[in-house]
Amino acid sequence: MAVTLVPTALRVAVILIAIAAAAGHVAYIDSLWWHTGVTSTVAQVLPGPTLVLHVVRALVAVLCSVLAVVLVLSERQYQVASRALAVAFAAWAYVLAYPGITLLFRPPVPGWERELFEAHFRVLEMVGLVGVIRFSSIFPRELHGEELAPVPTLPRVLVPFHHAAVFMRKAWAPPLAAAVALGVSWAIVLASGGSMSDAALHPLINVVRFLAVGLVVMNLRRAWAVATEGDRDGMTWLFVALAYLMASLAFLIGGNVLVAVTGWPEPGVAWRPFLLEIGSVGFFISLSLSVLHRHSSDPSRLIRKIATVSVVVTAGLFLAAGLEAVFGGGLVSGMRLRRGIGTAVAFAVILSTWRQLERLIGRVLPA
Repeated sequence: MAVTLVPTALRVAVILIAIAAAAGHVAYIDSLWWHTGVTSTVAQVLPGPTLVLHVVRALVAVLCSVLAVVLVLSERQYQVASRALAVAFAAWAYVLAYPGITLLFRPPVPGWERELFEAHFRVLEMVGLVGVIRFSSIFPRELHGEELAPVPTLPRVLVPFHHAAVFMRKAWAPPLAAAVALGVSWAIVLASGGSMSDAALHPLINVVRFLAVGLVVMNLRRAWAVATEGDRDGMTWLFVALAYLMASLAFLIGGNVLVAVTGWPEPGVAWRPFLLEIGSVGFFISLSLSVLHRHSSDPSRLIRKIATVSVVVTAGLFLAAGLEAVFGGGLVSGMRLRRGIGTAVAFAVILSTWRQLERLIGRVLPA
């Protein structure tokens, strides 16, 4: 009976958190876009591009809420790992909904009620970290015995870290560590005269976030090392997720270099955050597909395609920046050409040699 109630209660909790997060984001979009919310006067003075960016960010977080519900209701092979990932998605979507949740539920008068309201966002953030740590420790399957033994080449100084990582694979260890970290950070902040909301910026919480990311990477690395061929099909979607993020960062770097060299004015659209949001969409969907995928799919082909487009487009941006510096600086026959000529030439070269570059990169990338 208890075994049945636990997954049911988890599903209900995740769905409620995801609904609350979506409601918060919709309230925020409403207050910004349609000007019917309590911050309509603030929204009316926001620049158009900033307004659009806030709306897009909210929509991305709503997508995260929807994926959380889909994951927690999944009945596929990786059902248990899917639930853990759903917890992380729902919690993160809720934390991202801070502006909207504040509009809907924040107590109007300062006091202990507002302190608790602010504090519960940190609790949800820690719940998200616990969810993703749990996911990484049981995906694609839970490891036991010799699979968790330290490798012979592991330096002695790293052995304690290995044992700590193995200990954190226990189902109750991450929640306990998160509770201790929250309790200690709140105690320190309150003792120094601050408020519970200040714990978000406390160095201890930043250390916890950093350690959680490292632990997730260690868990997935070990899981990949002992995974079967079938399990690796699911894990490959994690590389797809990272490929989307890396592609958006590569485009961002190349674009920054081009703008810096040419001195072009910033466009009306905040393109930098948009690139990161697009990368986040690919990241969330690919991460979900790691547990929802069908074995007939081939994520490795998608990785190669993303990597190829990323490398070629980024190379085009750097080539454009170089040609703009040469042509615009008057280094060719003493003539200074109009801005934009180098960019046009660069992308003409890239487009005309796209197939050849694609085959060349395909030989370099692993199969």
